[in-house]
Amino acid sequence: MDAKGRETLRKTVLLTGDDALWSRPLQALFEKEGWRFWTGEPDSCKTEETIRLHNIEVLLYAATGPSEGREEAAPMERLLKTLSICSRRKVRSVYLLSSTGAVAEPDHRLPDDRNAAMAERIAAAWAELTGGHLTVLRLPEVYGPLCSGAAGLTGKWMRAVRDGTPLRPLSDDAGRRDLLYVNDAVYGIYQAVSRCYEGEPLNLVTGSPVDARSFCRLIGGITGHEPVFSTEEAVPFGMPVLSADAARRELGWQPKYDLKTGLRLTWEAMQDEEKTEPGKQAHGASVFRGFLRAAVPYAENLAGFMLMALAAHLQNGASERADIALDLNFVYIGAMGILYGRGQALLAMGLSAVLLLGGLLRAGNDLIGLFYVPAVLLHLIAYLFTAVLTGYFSDSRRQEREAFRWQQRQSRERYDFLKNLYEETLAVKDRLYRQIVNEGDSIGRLYRIIRKLDRVELESIFTRAAEVTAEILDVEDIAVYVLEPQQQYLRQKVRHGEQAARQPRSLRVEHVPYLQGVIRDKTVYVNRELTKDTPDLAAPIVWQDRVIAVVEIFDLRFDQWSLSQQNLLSVTARLISSAMGRAYQYEAEIQSRRYFGATRILKEEEFRKILAELKERRRVQGELPVASLRVDMTGMSYERLDEKLDRVVRNEDFVGVLDGCVYLLLPDAREEIAGLVQERLARHGIRTEICEAVMA
Repeated sequence: MDAKGRETLRKTVLLTGDDALWSRPLQALFEKEGWRFWTGEPDSCKTEETIRLHNIEVLLYAATGPSEGREEAAPMERLLKTLSICSRRKVRSVYLLSSTGAVAEPDHRLPDDRNAAMAERIAAAWAELTGGHLTVLRLPEVYGPLCSGAAGLTGKWMRAVRDGTPLRPLSDDAGRRDLLYVNDAVYGIYQAVSRCYEGEPLNLVTGSPVDARSFCRLIGGITGHEPVFSTEEAVPFGMPVLSADAARRELGWQPKYDLKTGLRLTWEAMQDEEKTEPGKQAHGASVFRGFLRAAVPYAENLAGFMLMALAAHLQNGASERADIALDLNFVYIGAMGILYGRGQALLAMGLSAVLLLGGLLRAGNDLIGLFYVPAVLLHLIAYLFTAVLTGYFSDSRRQEREAFRWQQRQSRERYDFLKNLYEETLAVKDRLYRQIVNEGDSIGRLYRIIRKLDRVELESIFTRAAEVTAEILDVEDIAVYVLEPQQQYLRQKVRHGEQAARQPRSLRVEHVPYLQGVIRDKTVYVNRELTKDTPDLAAPIVWQDRVIAVVEIFDLRFDQWSLSQQNLLSVTARLISSAMGRAYQYEAEIQSRRYFGATRILKEEEFRKILAELKERRRVQGELPVASLRVDMTGMSYERLDEKLDRVVRNEDFVGVLDGCVYLLLPDAREEIAGLVQERLARHGIRTEICEAVMA
């Protein structure tokens, strides 16, 4: 158990039912997000053992196998047994992964996928009778490079085009089909499970179905080869087209890959498969070894038969030696039965009977008459008895060995489960102990971090926002941008880390698409495309339903690309928003005490707080150039100065009184910028001089 496993008790999920083509990518996604994932077997006993042994919380039952319009009893029996196991073992949630073919179209009396339709009705009846938590997720045909083999219409077509194999034509009707890329499918399933969704059936579909002609054109355009059609009867292409509105509304799920992109990625993966010849050779060698193991018993049986035939030939065709009354065939049958069980023993018995009857026929006997001779019949019965007896004991011993090995595996799994449970219990105990005695971890750590936001000075909160986000999310590079009232520009307020220091000091909103989405939707932005010069995560700071700032995070580690990290950033942004709301309210209430009249000129006490906060921000960032200009107030009042500064300085610049003099502070402005500001002030009748002693 690794350190990460010790820190969190992970949830458990089991996938069983029909053979799901996307089980591997689904398992990879769940395990990446910290779940323990098992794939069940059709055997209900093994499924129940897995649920009991690993305390499964969520069961995914795949009822998406192809039925071709036929009802089959075996899948329904497996589903009923699995649901009854869930009732006995109190599984928290059951998700039935059904097919869009389970829904009958208006002009059809029966649905296309009758097995999936029956599975939905059986599962709904079970949930109604037992009170179990059941959710139905319907999927169209899922395709992609991670799906196994050439299953599905898409995989078969692409493999046939690649190999030059003729295809059955598609019926040229008005039907359309929805095709879903594998990554979108597994992400939708994960969202439903992770958010504990329970309610109406959800259709995980693209909402952009394609007809047969468009599908053929897409395949031809992507592969560069036109499909070759056979003369067989056309197969239907259309499938029910359902709406994904409920999935978008309840889960916020929507497909990322369009059909053209998904088909291109699938084709590229199939092309790469041709280059993996070592893997194919290894698979061929494995198949050959399996065939060899199965053929050895028959080869040895045939060798024994030839040896017995040679012995009979040396004895003039008789299988029994008269002088010692010994039939070597009994040894041959017994050896095969002891070595390989009843099947090979019965085969040896049949071959021995051929040798016996052949020898008697060579001696001039009639075949029909031999079956009326009691001695011959007793001899054949003795052969059969020897084969059954030795085969029975051999099979019995083999079954005992297999049962013992199975019990050993189960005991090992129980031992591993109890060991992991014991280690996790120790980890939880240690974590709780550290929470009590050491505030530097867990609850104490979070409380200590969040206390930094317990401020009422707005400038202080911006600095603390970067520190809090860095500590809670365990990241290094953070930038906090403040949005101007006109919502056209973002000015960098605080930065933390080398990567953040290389970011531009101001951003124009209309030139940055991701900022437009963050400001418009007020949601966390995730750089899933890994776009260059773009933050990995960005979250809005909202006050009074208006975005006032944006927190950006750069250079996330690989293990931090998860939904939990996004949720943590969202919660942190809300905490910062709450703290800033208190600060804005505080500033509004003490306006008369902070400033001189209705101006933006700070009184000395408040100006000293700003100086201290800028020095603290310089410590956090590592460097923060601040230009300080002393203003010549000769013949000018505070109100007149404020009026002149209104269109000359930035919103993030500060004007205040210190030791009887008025100073203008320009954060994040170097010496050359200070010179330009002096010239601009001079044009408006404000004389200044640089005074570095203020920030010393």
